[in-house]
Amino acid sequence: MRTLHRLLIVDDEEIIVNGLYEIFSSLKHLDLDIYKAYSGEEAIEWLGRTRIDIVLSDIRMPEIDGLQLLEEIHRSWPQCRVIFLTGYNEFEYVYKAIQHNGVSYILKTEDHEKVINTVEDAIKEIQKGFKIEDLVHKAKEQIDMAQDLFQKDYFTHLLYEDSSLNINKAQFEQLGIPMRPDQPVIMLMGHVDRIPNNLSYWDKVQYLYSIRLIIGRHLNTHIRNVNLLDKDYRFVFFMQPKDLFAANKVQDNTAHYYDKTVAFLKGMLEVIQSSCRESLNASISFALSGEPCNWEDISKKYYSLNQLLNYRIGSGLETLLVDNEFKNNILSAGSDFDEIELQSNKEPLEMLLRQKDMDTLEFHLESGQKDKFFEILSEVLEPLKAIKRKNCNTAIEAYYKITLSILSYINHWRLAENISFHIDLNKLMRADKHNSWAEAVKYIYDLSSIIFKIQRREEKKRADNTIEYIQKYIEEHLSEDLSLVRLAEQVYLNPSYLSRIYKQTVGANISDFIDNARIKKAKELLGIENVKVYEVASSVGYETAASFTRFFRKMAGLSPQEYHETAILSKKKITK
Repeated sequence: MRTLHRLLIVDDEEIIVNGLYEIFSSLKHLDLDIYKAYSGEEAIEWLGRTRIDIVLSDIRMPEIDGLQLLEEIHRSWPQCRVIFLTGYNEFEYVYKAIQHNGVSYILKTEDHEKVINTVEDAIKEIQKGFKIEDLVHKAKEQIDMAQDLFQKDYFTHLLYEDSSLNINKAQFEQLGIPMRPDQPVIMLMGHVDRIPNNLSYWDKVQYLYSIRLIIGRHLNTHIRNVNLLDKDYRFVFFMQPKDLFAANKVQDNTAHYYDKTVAFLKGMLEVIQSSCRESLNASISFALSGEPCNWEDISKKYYSLNQLLNYRIGSGLETLLVDNEFKNNILSAGSDFDEIELQSNKEPLEMLLRQKDMDTLEFHLESGQKDKFFEILSEVLEPLKAIKRKNCNTAIEAYYKITLSILSYINHWRLAENISFHIDLNKLMRADKHNSWAEAVKYIYDLSSIIFKIQRREEKKRADNTIEYIQKYIEEHLSEDLSLVRLAEQVYLNPSYLSRIYKQTVGANISDFIDNARIKKAKELLGIENVKVYEVASSVGYETAASFTRFFRKMAGLSPQEYHETAILSKKKITK
């Protein structure tokens, strides 16, 4: 899956920004999400709003010039590539800027092809940075540190709400925990969507450790953290802003530091997903706490993030969801997500028939991994099916361990009424309702298949609702900002995640729908007798009549004026 790169074009001359915007918008092969800023101030607003991969900027601007903007770029997004537009007489001024890594410049006198090539080179550099073979190789030579094991044990106890733990400075110093116990913590959970089946245990450990290193490499610029793998092989990160540890920082501004860190994470996690895909062909999903929580509340936060990781829109896609934003998502209004109750029993279930851990079966059901669920289910049900005696205690134990797991899932997601339309749920907790264990096994298989069908239907419904809302929003706001970031904000999703959901569901890009909606609206307005072309241009989101004319001619095959005259003439003929 190709990565969508974000390009920000900055210049105080609107004609230059708009011209470059049109050029890059027409280059579909570059997979660019493009934004415009007409001043350094506007550019900084975009940097605070979303991750930016490439900035194409004039270096001479009033108020905030290119070099000042460069400092802000490096503070917000250190891996962003910067391309400065400059003149011959500004070389000494720009020389200071090009000493930075990731910064290049092109002369304003260069043609458009040179500008395009420079941006293409920047994209290649970004993609090259995703390939971290060195890092992966080192991962296979390491995995040590006793202190790391003690830290993992301590934080594992925190996850399961061990009241005997001391959460204080002395304890943190003793364990070498690089965090502050007197400040709240941001939690992040990550899940590898598809771990290769053919890995040995040691290869699997190295594979997961490599992913962990990639995540840490990208996050360590802004945060301090401790991380671990839980029993379900999910990454759990405990994070605090590095600003909390700077001696010259004002400590009463901690809320600002946490807000900045969450904004940084929302952008950087998408980069991490791309890096893992490029380096390891690994698909990673994340659930992030959008607000810090107290150390005492870590167990509750861990549970809620676990649930969020299991909540999917669409299928086969990496997720990146932020808990406090997603709860307010208008598309999930009236859902039961916030009503899911915390299970008190967190102890691992006994080995089913002394072979399988039921936690694994529950995990695959919760996370929607149908093939793995049925693989394990068949292993534990085949011995049950072979038992002939109805009063066999081992068979009864096996049956109820499986059905309790399924019942727990049904209760979590309020599925009983829905499932009852397809199968008799009264038999679920009544082994005596089945004439044989073979019949009971078939019932469990049938019920499980129904649950997965409902899962997929709900995922598709969420995706369809999201797409329907976005399309309606676009049609009603054609004259406004319709950037991918703005659209994603309407449904509380990550921009690239929204883009992939849309493409998977509709089979086309969001930009195609926007273009079609604009041309449809434009034709409708051009059918009005006294309308002006510049009025129509403004109504469908174009700042100049010239830009609109080029767009209209490309889409309709004639100019807006020609279409207007034809439409009016046709109406007059009909009225006659």
